Amino acid sequence: MSDTDTPEQKKLKALISRRHPAYDRMAAHWTFLEATYEGGREWFEANIHRYLKEGDTEFRDRVARAYRFNHTREVVHLINKYLFKSPASRKIDDAPEEIKRFWENATLNGLTISQFMEFVSTRSSVSGRPWIVVDNNKTSDIQTKADEERNGVRCYAYVISPLDALDMAFDDAGQLLWILIREKYRDDDDPMNSTGEVDTQFRLWTRETSRLFRTKVDEKGKVTVYEVLEAFVQHDLGLVPVIPGDHIIGDYTYTSPSLIDDVAYLDKATANYASNLDAIIQDQTFSQLAMPAQAVTPGTETHDALVEMGTKRVFIYDGEGGEPKYLSPDPKQAAIILQVIQRIISEIYHTVGMAGERTKQDNAAGIDNSSGVAKAYDFERMNSLLKAKAASLEMIENHINRVVMAWHSGTLTEKLVAYPETFDVMSLFDEFAVAEQLMLVGAPKEVRRQQMELVIDKLFPDLSDELIKRLKGSLSDWLEEPDLEDPMGNAPAPKSDRAHPNRTRDNRQGQVTADTE
Repeated sequence: MSDTDTPEQKKLKALISRRHPAYDRMAAHWTFLEATYEGGREWFEANIHRYLKEGDTEFRDRVARAYRFNHTREVVHLINKYLFKSPASRKIDDAPEEIKRFWENATLNGLTISQFMEFVSTRSSVSGRPWIVVDNNKTSDIQTKADEERNGVRCYAYVISPLDALDMAFDDAGQLLWILIREKYRDDDDPMNSTGEVDTQFRLWTRETSRLFRTKVDEKGKVTVYEVLEAFVQHDLGLVPVIPGDHIIGDYTYTSPSLIDDVAYLDKATANYASNLDAIIQDQTFSQLAMPAQAVTPGTETHDALVEMGTKRVFIYDGEGGEPKYLSPDPKQAAIILQVIQRIISEIYHTVGMAGERTKQDNAAGIDNSSGVAKAYDFERMNSLLKAKAASLEMIENHINRVVMAWHSGTLTEKLVAYPETFDVMSLFDEFAVAEQLMLVGAPKEVRRQQMELVIDKLFPDLSDELIKRLKGSLSDWLEEPDLEDPMGNAPAPKSDRAHPNRTRDNRQGQVTADTE
């Protein structure tokens, strides 16, 4: 820091260089989790390890041949597949118009709220605690509601990696006081005159204002800091419009555990073992030549050829009259590695309750040979994980809705979104079948009522609270005690019809008989 910096410049540089207490400890871990999920050839260069007595050329070639099935990404996507199989219930009838517009267009790229929350779920599974910023495109010259509608003012949300949440502070209630976020921007406004370079900027959010800073390196290599917007941009929300997107609800401050905290490291181990297996296959296919050296006279063409071959891993040994031999690894080594890889893959899916996804020795075999008891335990583990993650997403989305209303100078106290509380495999048709069976066995009225309430919740997930209450209230009249002559619960015929002397009816054998008084 130069002595010529103004006091304000010194404060800005100190702010930008700050990191929250857990940042330095977690930064490498977050980087690894994100890289393992994303994959790519760069991942192998950073995570394939050199083994003992391996030369530079051999290691470089082995990394170039390396491959992996991305189990980390597979686990994250499987969780999302099960989690969003049943959609969240959003009270469209009760929601304000501002919330409805946001649900239809929740991001700058036009994602709906359902699509955006799936993305939030993915990022929370990867890094544990991404941050969600809810901003709007309102400018200072827009003052009225009419101006907002005319200029298309709207709220939008985006996700920030924990690597870019540099520092923050909380009040005694655990709510954000301020947060410093690192952003990337590109100089590309003018296709002819822009540099196209990607640079860094820093945004400070408080409960009342936001500020934006950029760093710049001058010709002497000195880093200067300057503001590109007003000193303070007032938003007067009374809250920081940045929300932690925790993978699982917990009493965490700066970090939160992720779904792949252990999975990513197990996945890394499988990739390294697979690379070692590839080296064994290469050595088995292209065996190493071992030759006796007694008959080779120094200075001859044979000697020169042998020296050249020696750079390609040809062994020379003292063996009078011995014949050349080919050396190759023991095939048992490959079998051991295969068993270890299969065991680690099993542990990866067992960790998150998806052991049934990989139960055969050959992963390519599409037959699940796990027992019914094992499947039941896996389902309970999976169901618990999905319930916990759904509860977290429900809290996040309701928090987002409150921030959206704050941007529109409104308040929101009720919860407009509810995520499923169970993730069983019963569909709506299964619920109807259960209700029918309960009726056939003459189950108590309260049991049948509870079952039909579940049917209503699944059949009408988006109705308002008032209408749902009316529908469930109507069950009392529908579930009156059945007529004694018809234990199936069908509505009895009017007494006037049953007592009419000229009425006919079918008996049990299908014969038509006349009714008598």
